[in-house]
Amino acid sequence: MESRLRKFGIYGLLFGLAISILLVDYKEVIPQGNEAYEITYKPVIDYIVPILRFGIIGMFFGLFIGWKSYERRHKTQKEKSYYLPFFFVVFLISIILIMIFNW
Repeated sequence: MESRLRKFGIYGLLFGLAISILLVDYKEVIPQGNEAYEITYKPVIDYIVPILRFGIIGMFFGLFIGWKSYERRHKTQKEKSYYLPFFFVVFLISIILIMIFNW
């Protein structure tokens, strides 16, 4: 199970990084008049931090998908598992803290 979670975590990280590179803006376009625009490029650190943020969120989604797919294939555990509620609580708290402090 550990290798499966590691593999899905890496795939989620790479997929999150690829999507965030496509979606995160590296410049700001400010209209200055009728046909004039001012283009300012963001500093490198202001561009990399959102990319890493979305990559880590993608890693969490990959871990969750890998864990659920492992559980579906191996139905040996009969007792109630509290991993899913714990995962969602930690995930939601981290998203809320990201929105409050750094978005």
